[in-house]
Amino acid sequence: MFDPVSKTILDQIKKASKEEKGDEEEKLKASTYWVLCPNCGKKVAKRQILTEGCWACGWKGTEEELELAKAKRASGAGGQESKAATESYKTRCPNCGALVITKELREKGCYLCGWKGSDV
Repeated sequence: MFDPVSKTILDQIKKASKEEKGDEEEKLKASTYWVLCPNCGKKVAKRQILTEGCWACGWKGTEEELELAKAKRASGAGGQESKAATESYKTRCPNCGALVITKELREKGCYLCGWKGSDV
């Protein structure tokens, strides 16, 4: 499909991307400015999550809870991830294909065709 030169270039791009992602994770672990939300796993400024709550899920807690969650994540004893961290924000309606907010599709059904179901 690709010529050997293009394949080599694409492989190098993928390798560099993986290395950069690993570097970013290391920086986040060492950072005192950024933290991961214990509820949804999104990157949030520590000061913001303590005063206003998480921008994504609204979780608000204490500094001790943040440190406890960080220690659990580091040790691998955090258990299963929260559902909010693993599900997508929007989902396609199984009936009409419209892009709908997942939570609203579960609670109210599709705004376009009215489909309601529990398997979303």
